[in-house]
Amino acid sequence: MELDEPCCVGTSLTKEQWIDVLTDEKVTNQKNISILKELYVCEEHKSSAGKIAPILGYETHAPLNGIIGSWGRRVVKKIPYRLTKRSDGSERKWDLFFDGKDNGKDFSWKIKTELIEALEELNLVDEQLYCEEIPKNIRETLFEGTKKKIIVNSYERNNKARRLCIKHYGVKCQVCNFDFEKTYGEIGKKFIHIHHLVKISDIKEEYMIDPIEDLRPVCPNCHAMLHKKEPPFTIEELKGMLNID
Repeated sequence: MELDEPCCVGTSLTKEQWIDVLTDEKVTNQKNISILKELYVCEEHKSSAGKIAPILGYETHAPLNGIIGSWGRRVVKKIPYRLTKRSDGSERKWDLFFDGKDNGKDFSWKIKTELIEALEELNLVDEQLYCEEIPKNIRETLFEGTKKKIIVNSYERNNKARRLCIKHYGVKCQVCNFDFEKTYGEIGKKFIHIHHLVKISDIKEEYMIDPIEDLRPVCPNCHAMLHKKEPPFTIEELKGMLNID
């Protein structure tokens, strides 16, 4: 096996099938969702079982393998799915949920795209925070090993708000008009940061977000520049600084 090359990548259930699976309490339990949540907030929605195990309270990766294996058996009873097999004939149940990648040191699980879409549709995962958005007193709690974004409950973000913002404004940067899909093709589809006009560190209690009034889609570069000062620049201020030939 070549290092850092995809392996054991099977087909996937559709987003609609995953929604059916995730909302069936006889098939999906909280332990299953907890694993997906931890992977979701890792860079590229990818990490190894060994790295996320301590975050979930396990000493080794073995319990996670067991949880995923049991979940896989329940899923295939509900929805017919042909699991891929190892050379010894045993089934890879993790392959139902993840794409696998061997980097030579450990084996990473990356959540399948359709499953990510279902999680977001059901609002089961939180939007990732980027470093410039996290209050300084929170940044110290980041786990370097898994590059996990730690989100404090009172500042949690809502994926439904993100989707409504994008539905209204589209996925072009509201500062520089950069379009990731137009530039990068399929891998850039739907990729954009969401900027909160009201800083999350200024929010002292839970409040109702207005996706149209409070949020704006911006590219990562402009997002970082907006946060180059305290308080952040406004969208209009940053537009005025653009120097595009």
